[in-house]
This record gives sequence, C-alpha cells and structure tokens, in this order.
Amino acid sequence: MLIKNAEINGRITALRCRGGRIIEIDERLTGQQETVIDAGGCAVLPGLHDHHLHFFALAAARGSLQCGPPRVTSRAELAGLLRAADEGAWVRGVGYHESVAGDLDHRALEALAPGRAVRLQHSSGKMWLLNTTACERLQLQGCHLPGVQRNALGEVTGRLFRMDRWLQQRLSGVRPAVHETAAELLSYGITGFTDASFTNHQHTLEQFAQVPQKVVLMGDESMPAGALKIMLDEDRLPELDALAGRIRTAHQQQRPVAFHCVTRTELLVALEGLRMAGPRRGDRIEHGGVIPAETIPGLLVAGVCVVTQPGFIADRGERYRRDVPAAEHADLYRYRTLLDAGVPVAASSDAPYGPLNPWHNMHAAVSRRTRTGQPLGMAEAVPVSEALRGYLAAAEDPGGPARRLRPEVPADLCILDRPLNDLFAQPAALTSLQVRHTLIDGKLLYSSADSTSSVCS
Repeated sequence: MLIKNAEINGRITALRCRGGRIIEIDERLTGQQETVIDAGGCAVLPGLHDHHLHFFALAAARGSLQCGPPRVTSRAELAGLLRAADEGAWVRGVGYHESVAGDLDHRALEALAPGRAVRLQHSSGKMWLLNTTACERLQLQGCHLPGVQRNALGEVTGRLFRMDRWLQQRLSGVRPAVHETAAELLSYGITGFTDASFTNHQHTLEQFAQVPQKVVLMGDESMPAGALKIMLDEDRLPELDALAGRIRTAHQQQRPVAFHCVTRTELLVALEGLRMAGPRRGDRIEHGGVIPAETIPGLLVAGVCVVTQPGFIADRGERYRRDVPAAEHADLYRYRTLLDAGVPVAASSDAPYGPLNPWHNMHAAVSRRTRTGQPLGMAEAVPVSEALRGYLAAAEDPGGPARRLRPEVPADLCILDRPLNDLFAQPAALTSLQVRHTLIDGKLLYSSADSTSSVCS
C-alpha cells in the first residue's frame, strides 16, 4: 500500500507499507500495482494508543441505557427510561449518579420500574445497584461474598461493590457488542489499547482474539505478564504490610503494578506501599483523580507514570465545580504541573466510565473547560502537541516519547482530515476532527464515509 501527499513528521511525502510494516518514506514514491491512498496533504500519524480503558465493559455499555447526567437528570426521567424497556428482559443501565434520584436501594429502584429486572452501574464503575426483581432472580440474599452490602438486619440492599466478575458469570448469556466497539475505536484512529480491568485473569487474553487492535492487559496475580492491577477503594483499604507484599511479589515476577487511585487517601496509600516495597520501572498511578501538590515529590521518588483522563474535566466538570471545594480544583486530574515537575503522564479515556473520543479528550486537556465552558484547573492545561503525545506514547512506555513513523516500524496508522498545523493553530478544531482512514499492520480497517474516493487499487 502507498499513502501519497501525506504530511508525515512535518513534511509532505509518501509512505509505503508491506508485510505489516513501513518499508520506505520518500516523496518520490509512485504506485506499483498496489492500493493507493491520497492523503491530500493531511496528517498521517502513528495509530493512537488508549492507555486505560475497559473494553468489554465498553462493549456492554454500548447496549445499555445511559442513566446519568447529562442525558438523565431527574427521578422522573430515570423512571420513564426504565419503564420503557422490555418487560421480562434484563435492563442494564450505566452512568448512574446520586444527583439523579438519590442513594437508591433495591426497593427504591423497584418502585421506579416494577417487575423489571434492573441493574444500574454507578458512574464510578465500582458499584452495581439491583432492584428487588433482579435480587430475586440472582438469589442475592443467599450470596455472602464481601461485596454484597447488607443492612443492620442482614438483608441485602441491592448494592454490589466490585462484583463485576460474579455478575458476568451469572449473566453470561448477554453478548456485548464487541465488533461494533472495535470499529468505533478504529473510527477514532485507535490501533491499540491497554485494558485496565482488575478482573482480567490468565484466560482473559483469549477473549481479545477477535479484537483487531493491539491489546496490552493488566489484571490479577494469575496473569503471567502485564501490570498487576491493585484496586484501592478508600472505604476498604488494605493493610500496608499486605499491600507491600503484593507489590514485592509482582516485582519479583518482573511485573509492574498499576494502582487505581482516585482520591487523595488512595494516592497516599499507593505511594506508601511503593516506599515499603521499593519501586520498579513501569509502575503506574491510574487516574490520579486528586493529586495534591505536596504529593508530587513522592511521585517523582516512586518513579511512577500517571495515566490520567482529561476527558473527565469536560464530562464531569460541572459536578466537580459543585461538589469539590474550589481550593482543591487545581488537584483534579493534574497534567501540566506533573510534566513540569518531571512526572511522566499518559492520556487515556477510562471508557466506558469516561468519554472515549480521544480527540475530544485532547481538547479537554488543552482547554480545561467543562461542558458549559467553565474553567476548571486552568494551570493544568497543556498544548495540543503534549495532549497528542499522551496518546502517541508506546503501550510499553506510557508517558514516554511519541512514536514516529519510520521504516521498519509496524504500519499502525491513522490519516486525519487536516494537517497538524491546523490543530496547533486552532485547538478547538480537535472537537470537529475526523479520522479518514485507520490501518493496523498495513491493513486498511476503517475509512470514513466521505473518504472512499481517495482510495484506489
């Protein structure tokens, strides 16, 4: 395949790929009985890598009801949405937040949709809420796993914490939209991703065989490679000695660790665990939802990369402005101050819990504004080039340098609808940018509807 009239590494040239790799880049290249794509002077980049998402949860969410802000904002809207679903079938809702209808238990949720088996996932991703009908179908009262919340009388409340794998096993007949979700990733130019699900285990890799993207997995202790995902939930934190033991064991197995850290307390526990166990190259802080300035030296000492999600500033910014004290706004999803201090930062979506579109997430990193245009932590804004680098760093080196197109590297490419200078000059253009083509190993796997005329064989 030949890609001509392409902006590559800052100049207009041509690129040929064969056997899954780039074999030459030269403006003098001409077609040789091969597929030719005319880039029309637009940018050709290495395929983007999303450094933290949850693929099968994302696929399942694409077939779920969106039950939280901004789509649903009131109890009446939620009730109408749930009651419109098919009676008798499982109703799966995602994105729920207390601002919609309060802290629901199984009875309150049942009253919103009587007789329908409903399960709502909280917007944090850590809790599922079941109504009475769903609790009865799953015989939840007889389940005594620690994630099942019970009241003072020993009755289930319908709230399940970190029990995704248990639910998956009991609802295994529900098929997520795997191919559609992979196609959506391709439409954004995403050729690889790191699946950060703590439920991944030694047999999970088989499930990703049908996904065209290049996948890196983190997961539990049963996995032979990849980062050990350590979930730190502020309301049930591990003993520090036990935490340090898990870290040491992972490091002895040549595995880095990746900490789920949304709150200040979770971050402090992670840093103390690393201090006790000793750091290893590749250790990561996932999210960094709250990073007080005084913890930044500790991040440097630990040598960790922070894998952040700037999209939350746009997606949940209004909620943060309302619920988080103004003095702490600067601590939310830091970016610029981490880089200035020498802490590596990689960008990601946390989809489906955060917005997936990487170009919109880059704009959020650049603008630091909420959906309504309100500023939030403006000192953390980064230039377009840095926001882009966050998605161009190699999967094995998040926070590292941006990959560059050159001979012999895999032909994982995305072709944009404009030159990079347009984005550098007008960052707002990130929100309207379209990917025209996406290739993985030199195979054209996605073309936008208005770009087919630029491809010929």
